[in-house]
Amino acid sequence: MKKANYTAIIPFKIKDIVFLIMTNKKILFNEALNYLYNSELYKYLSNEETKFWHFSTAKLYDLLENEKQNNFLEFPDFV
Repeated sequence: MKKANYTAIIPFKIKDIVFLIMTNKKILFNEALNYLYNSELYKYLSNEETKFWHFSTAKLYDLLENEKQNNFLEFPDFV
């Protein structure tokens, strides 16, 4: 994917994940943003080469919650 297309998609992915965090955790925007930004998932999502942006918002949120519960990011299996 072209860098310009990737950088156009990422803010929408982040917005959607933050909305899910706010809704499910019942926390404020800034808290939800910090919750995401302080994760390994965010580091991978921010790197176009990892292709994490291909995952649905729901899948990204599940990965984030799993990371927070287990203190490590578990990569999904591809079959």
